[in-house]
Amino acid sequence: MFLFVQQWEIIKGKGGEYTDFVLRKHLPVMEKVGLNVIGGFHVIVGSGPRVSVVALAHDFLNLQNALESDEFMAVTHELHDYVYNYSNAVLKGTGRVPMSEYGIEVGTWRFNQYYKLVQGTEKEYTDFLNNEYIPRLMNLGVRIKAEWQVIVGSGPRILLEGVTPSLMDIAKAIMTDEFRMLRRQMLSEFASNYSSRIMAPTGRVEIAFLLGEMTKAL
Repeated sequence: MFLFVQQWEIIKGKGGEYTDFVLRKHLPVMEKVGLNVIGGFHVIVGSGPRVSVVALAHDFLNLQNALESDEFMAVTHELHDYVYNYSNAVLKGTGRVPMSEYGIEVGTWRFNQYYKLVQGTEKEYTDFLNNEYIPRLMNLGVRIKAEWQVIVGSGPRILLEGVTPSLMDIAKAIMTDEFRMLRRQMLSEFASNYSSRIMAPTGRVEIAFLLGEMTKAL
């Protein structure tokens, strides 16, 4: 399973035109070429471009064909009329976190953690992740949805994707002594170049998804 992540900033004064373009053209073209858009997010806390759009592909060949299609290249070129600081990345599931039901979750927030694994600690890290980190984060209210490895793109190589119903749930979790202790252990034994981002749903992808579901029901 692969993720294709696009990030950008919206040009000031073009918010309305941008929203119309995304709903009317960008999302439909992504779907047409085989990129299943499952989330759109605003970065509330953390560095990098403010907007992220996430698409799912089940194999690399389909993803490659989609990105090389004339339709995708044309709509991405047109997207630049409304955005700047554009970048993208391709990520692959690591296999350490089960993702059989991975898909869109309407209205959920993300607490994403990014880091580089210390070489030679993979086995111990996997044990820590599954037996300590993920269960204890779940007890704090953060459900780990997936773990990804960046295979094309810059930045830390691992993305650990956490999900909560609201910003308050993230705030409550990360302000606890237990989370600070878990993160300290992660950094001292397994990870470097750590950073995190809190991301809110934009609503645009969810609107398109709900409209699609309503159309199917007619």
